[in-house]
Amino acid sequence: MTVGALRERHVELLRQHRVADGLVRGRRKLDRGDRYYTWSQVAAEPSPARLHRLSALRLRPDAYSVAELCASQELLDAQSAELVDFAELAGRAVRTPFFAGVFPTGSMNALCRPMPGAGVLVLVDTGLLHLVPDVLKIMIVSRSAFGQEPLLEPSVAAPALAEVFNAHLFGNGAAGARVLPELAGQRRDLLRLMSRRAVQFVVAHEMAHVHAGHLLASWRQTDPNTPVGALDTQAVGWPREYEADQVAAGIMLASLAEVSPWERDTIEPYLVGSVLLVLALHEVVAVLAEATGRSLPFAGSHPPPLLRIQSLVGHLAAHLRTSESIAVAADVATWLDDRVPGVLEWFRMVDVEA
Repeated sequence: MTVGALRERHVELLRQHRVADGLVRGRRKLDRGDRYYTWSQVAAEPSPARLHRLSALRLRPDAYSVAELCASQELLDAQSAELVDFAELAGRAVRTPFFAGVFPTGSMNALCRPMPGAGVLVLVDTGLLHLVPDVLKIMIVSRSAFGQEPLLEPSVAAPALAEVFNAHLFGNGAAGARVLPELAGQRRDLLRLMSRRAVQFVVAHEMAHVHAGHLLASWRQTDPNTPVGALDTQAVGWPREYEADQVAAGIMLASLAEVSPWERDTIEPYLVGSVLLVLALHEVVAVLAEATGRSLPFAGSHPPPLLRIQSLVGHLAAHLRTSESIAVAADVATWLDDRVPGVLEWFRMVDVEA
């Protein structure tokens, strides 16, 4: 069978769960809707209006936009093609037909779905594809970078993040947060690099399960509380999840195999930061979900995020060119952790409003 057959199975699954009837490329105009046009506008509206808007999203989540799903799928297609090359360089090529499809799973982890006679379909959460670049964008613009002053007042980072996390937890995987302004120059390049590698790490983790044969000893796990009802995935156990993290990190590092030593010293810290950001986001989402009484689908299928971070950092230490890479990744995680109390305070205010 071919990847084309898996693409067809993906569309069937979207149709079965009434997410979309199809994903025809280039047929629908992507309307980003409500957005911020300048960084001075971000989180600058009066608090009552802002709280009402965030509360309203909880009561009436956005519908799934076929145009948005198509754009996300095209992004995944481009990233997956590059990821196949990285896996080859890392000696981890997957010979089984493998397809990453966008889907509202409600899980920060992608889900493996073996398709008998076709290959392996990997469901990548729509919310994850919005959350990663939005969080990175807020982090990049609220800090001094490349000799430039922040574009966003650092004190505004927490309320800006609150809007993004509110959309992730209550928007059912649809694009619920206001679209943030675009970046330019080196900030744009950094955003593209880190968001691309972060999402690729998630897909590479599932690719690692296939390459290592983990699915042969897996068992079906069903969660009834996803944004689209009951979903199945294959559980493989915590030891294999740690192994898949390590293999996926190796695939990501293989992206540096053909760059100069100078370029590697420049890029490696941000690559490691993007990989560990995914796991840091797992931890933050879990904290916010607990605070708001939300249930995260498939929450027990992977080890706790902090344990995954510790395991992966220990593994990476022996494979990095410079120790600065871990320091940069730790800085990214610390920045995010330091804003969680502010996000929680906004969540409490939204709870009162609701």
